[in-house]
Order: sequence, then C-alpha cells, then structure tokens
Amino acid sequence: MYELEYKPERLDWNVYFIRFKKTRAIKYYREFLHFYEPVLDRKTRRFIDKYEIEDSRAEDLKKIVSILLWEELQSYDSELPLLQLIKYKVQAAWQEYVRVNCGNFQVDNRHQYLLLKKTAYLYYQKKDNNSLSEIIAEIAAELELTEESVEKYLVAVSTFKPKYNADFYASDDENDYYSSAVDSVANDLDTEALYFKLLRQEKLNSALADLRKPDRLLIEYVYGICPKCLKNKDKKTLREASLLLGLTEDGAEKKLKNILNKLKKNAEK
Repeated sequence: MYELEYKPERLDWNVYFIRFKKTRAIKYYREFLHFYEPVLDRKTRRFIDKYEIEDSRAEDLKKIVSILLWEELQSYDSELPLLQLIKYKVQAAWQEYVRVNCGNFQVDNRHQYLLLKKTAYLYYQKKDNNSLSEIIAEIAAELELTEESVEKYLVAVSTFKPKYNADFYASDDENDYYSSAVDSVANDLDTEALYFKLLRQEKLNSALADLRKPDRLLIEYVYGICPKCLKNKDKKTLREASLLLGLTEDGAEKKLKNILNKLKKNAEK
C-alpha cells in the first residue's frame, strides 16, 4: 500500500517526523509509512481478530492511522515520540469506525452516534436487574426515544466489543459443572433436544470449542450453558438472543439450526 519507487534510508521512527518538521519534505512521511507498514499490518490484524470484523476492513484501518498521523504531524512539537502521542487516538478512531461501519445499523449523523453510545451504556448499567423488555422501556423513557429506536440501537451495538458492550462483561460465578447438557435444553424443536441428549459432555465441549465466538454466544444465550465449561447460565429467549447478537429472530433461528448441524457433524467425527 505504501510502496516507493526508490530505496529510502531506514531511520528510527521519530526521526522521520523530526526531519519532516525541519524540511517540510513530504518524502519523510512517505518513507515512514513505507517502513512502518509491516508493523501496521500486524496491528490491524490483531484488531480485526479481536473484533471479528471482515479482513477487507484492514485498508480502512490503515488509512485512519495515516490520516491521524498526518494531522498530528502538522502541529507536532513534543519531546515524546509522535507514535506514542497518537496511540490512544488511533484506538478510539478504530473503535468508532467499528461502531459506525461494522454493525447492522447505519449511523446518519453525530447526534445519532451519541444516542447509540448512551443507549449501550444505559443497557450495561441496567442489564443485571431487569428483563430486556423492561430495560428497553426504561431507556426509551430516559432518552425520550421510541422503544423501536432503542431496540435498533441495541442491535447496532451488540456486535461491538468496547466497554459499552455489556455482553462481554458478563460474569460467571457458579462453580457447579453439569455432567451433561440435557438439563440446559430449552427449545421446542424435538430434533435439537434429542441431539443434546445424545451427546456426552466431552464430545459436546470439544465441538463447541470449534465454533466461532458469535455462534458460541448464540448457544450460550438460548440454551443457558457456557460453551467453554458447560456451566449453567441464565437462558434467554430467541428474541432476546437475536437482539444481543444483531440478528433478526428468524435469522437467529436459522443460524441456530446451522450451528446444531455443525456441532453434530463435529461430534460424530
């Protein structure tokens, strides 16, 4: 992405910025990007893996860094390295990019984005004390929104992993392990109930470990089991699970059936 037609001199990172400030020669900025790109590739890869977003987002994330860097470089006058100064700005910009561009909800303006963040924060504060329907009603009243709008905002943030996504802060203090998943089944589809009854704990645990994180969360929400250790957890309705995962209820049901088929195949290997 940042290839050059000549072989530049390799310098310490901050020397490029100091030379740019002294000469205003843009070549130093371009040479920095050329050498820094492999480091940036590793950073974007870790971020993409952490937030489980598409690989195609890497170029956007890299452009965000280059733009922020260029803007900060114009007024850079510090003894601290420039990369250190913009570290948290980059993280904040990347997280905002995920919130705005990588969910099932298109943010039209800054006001709407702030409402989205407030909705997520309020949900995080209330999630342990109320049902989902009660939480939606309370947030709607506090923010003077319709309950439908609150639901859309919750769907939008449900796929994000910053501090506003309460799902990633769920605690599990129970110590009892279930010898099987039979008692955790809460579904009216006979084939699914039968499937869980036929699986032993070891096979189930191994099969669940191979699932992607969103799929494991769907199993955890609907059946009330922790896919990592098979501990008992609170069950959620399919509607609640679909909201938390940014899916429609029909989409969650279809996804659940596909997951179960995949689990069955993995368990039969």
